[in-house]
Formats: sequence, C-alpha cells, structure tokens
Amino acid sequence: MNNFIQRLKNLPWSSLLQSVALTYLIVAIAEILMIWGITQSKALQKMMAILYAPPLGLLILFGVGVGVGALVIYLIEIRPSKVFLNTTCIWVLFPCLLVTLFIYKSIFPPVLLLSTSQITIMGILIGLFWKGRPYWR
Repeated sequence: MNNFIQRLKNLPWSSLLQSVALTYLIVAIAEILMIWGITQSKALQKMMAILYAPPLGLLILFGVGVGVGALVIYLIEIRPSKVFLNTTCIWVLFPCLLVTLFIYKSIFPPVLLLSTSQITIMGILIGLFWKGRPYWR
C-alpha cells in the first residue's frame, strides 16, 4: 500500500492538471463560439436542434466525450512537459478530467457540448485509452 501511495506522489500532477485545464479551456471557447453562432444564425439553430434530437443526440454527447479524452492525450504529446505517458498516467487523467468536468459544469451552466451523463463519461474514458493506446505498458 505504501508503494502505491509513493507512486501517486511521484506523478507529475502539475503537468497533468495543466493539460486538463487547457483541454477544458479549448472546450469552453468552442462552446462560447457555438452559443454565439446559434444566437446569430437561424440555420445553425435548426441544425443544432436536429443534431441534438434523441437518436443522434446521444451519439453527439458520446463523440464529444471521446474528443475530450483524445484531446488531453494529444495536448500532452505536443507540449514539452515532464509527463511520461503510461497506463498509470492515463488512469490518473480520468479522475482529473471528471473533477474538472464537474467544476466546468458548475461554472458554465448552459452546457451544450459537455454533460455529466454516463454516455459522456464513457466517451472520455474511451477517448483517453483510444488515443493513449501506444502508451499502454
């Protein structure tokens, strides 16, 4: 048990949290632009109503979750940091993303892209391990 706690202490928490924060900043900017586009364009408003209709809306939420999970791995790959991606780091990224998602949801109440549904959370997990597949060891 002591070895597990020591390994958790030695993880690069600041770099991981910076990547997660940058991911949600990108999502927030995309969401603000989407809200602005919906308020300015009737065509975009109708398109979003069709996309978020019940059969396709679940796939959109799942796809956004996969995109968020893959984006955080991509940002870690391209940013010079102390993060050595392995299975442990990917598993640690998952609770970091979830906690930050709940904080993000409390700051930005009218959320279009992200939700705290099980579908989005499964999408985040699948996106993390799909993009992080080369780092499984």
